[in-house]
Amino acid sequence: MKIEEINIDGFGKFHKYHCQTSGKLEVFYGKNESGKTTLRKFMIAMLFGLEKSRGLAARYDDFTRYQPVNGGIYGGSMIFEKDGIRYKIMRNFGQGQTEYRIFDADTMEELKGKEYLFESDQQAFENTVSMTQAEIRTGREMKEVLQNSMANLRSSKDAAIDLRKAIDHLKARRRQKRKDPVFAQIDNLRRQQGSWQYDAQALNEYEQEEREIRKRLRQKRKLTLLQKILLWFRKLFGGEDEERIRKIELRHRLEIIEIEKAQLMQQKEEADKRKQEYEILLGQKRKKELEIHEIELAMKAIEEAASQVQKTFGQELNEKISEIFCDMTNGKYTQAVMDENLSMMVYDGFDHVDMKYLSNATVEQLYFALRLASADLLYENDAFPLFLDDVFGNYDDERLAQTIQYLSHHTDRQIFLFTGRKEILRLLDEKEILYHLISL
Repeated sequence: MKIEEINIDGFGKFHKYHCQTSGKLEVFYGKNESGKTTLRKFMIAMLFGLEKSRGLAARYDDFTRYQPVNGGIYGGSMIFEKDGIRYKIMRNFGQGQTEYRIFDADTMEELKGKEYLFESDQQAFENTVSMTQAEIRTGREMKEVLQNSMANLRSSKDAAIDLRKAIDHLKARRRQKRKDPVFAQIDNLRRQQGSWQYDAQALNEYEQEEREIRKRLRQKRKLTLLQKILLWFRKLFGGEDEERIRKIELRHRLEIIEIEKAQLMQQKEEADKRKQEYEILLGQKRKKELEIHEIELAMKAIEEAASQVQKTFGQELNEKISEIFCDMTNGKYTQAVMDENLSMMVYDGFDHVDMKYLSNATVEQLYFALRLASADLLYENDAFPLFLDDVFGNYDDERLAQTIQYLSHHTDRQIFLFTGRKEILRLLDEKEILYHLISL
């Protein structure tokens, strides 16, 4: 990728500013407050947009910081070449809403569906190819970029698979499954289990008593000849009332039994209904749990694959850092080894030396090599230019010469060097390194 032309309608102190690039190494030279960082921020905003933060953060974000000093249109355009095609991108940052249009720079035909030209995002960009003196030493964000981007390497990248996004997607699906109403319904029914119960023994006893009473009542209707004679004598001597009372008592008891039995039957039906509902929900819950288990198995498989990719990538990254750092130091350090926390050791030909024993300038050189190696391995398809904003503040002349010579001979990337140091210009001239000077 190569940036060819910059046009600023309004961005910070710049108003109606225009410049064209003409070489591999573009040097933006200017004193403090001349706009070097502002220009770098504009180019990044043209590539990735410039969104307004919310709440208190909006007071100090880049959107607020780089609003046009003189008012007017907030935005501009930029022409760049990528994969043999020249694009013109136009953005308007007014009101915090980025108006984003892309054109074929040669025909000015607007291109639809080109909103996502780059594989990497802004966080990755600013932790690899965009460097400042204050941010050259890597931190938590750089660690996240490396961990999150490892999945995009080699075969995974060729297959358009982003393992981090896949895991995030699976985690979201798992959360959604866990929020399924069936789990709350099951818990609710379990809490109500006590109310499902009915006295089965009492129901059986009522049914038995009911059968016995009905049997006794039927028996009184089927009197034998002898029983009829005895009944006639009982009536004759006043026993009829006693028999009628017993009959009334039996029927009354039968009515009570039927009422009690009806209540118990209603309780039984409700309990059976609840149990059936519980069994159905339990089946649904088991199905959801199985789906969650399958998601977790998929996550485990992806994480194992990612771990293997990280291991392979870690080896490649260490080799790449070693190669770059060895060239930058003219072979003084032949190997660099980085652990998962981004702590590094270097080999000086005699022993491995922990980075904490190195000078500040050497450590910054080492981190510089890490960023270059990460950019080359992770985002080789985008091949963004390098944006170096006063990154050589701690470098002596020797280290400065080593680093600039490495950049001029060992990288195909376009380089934007923002500096206020005249000695850098002097060094470029002494080493006969071609560059295009843009004074601010």
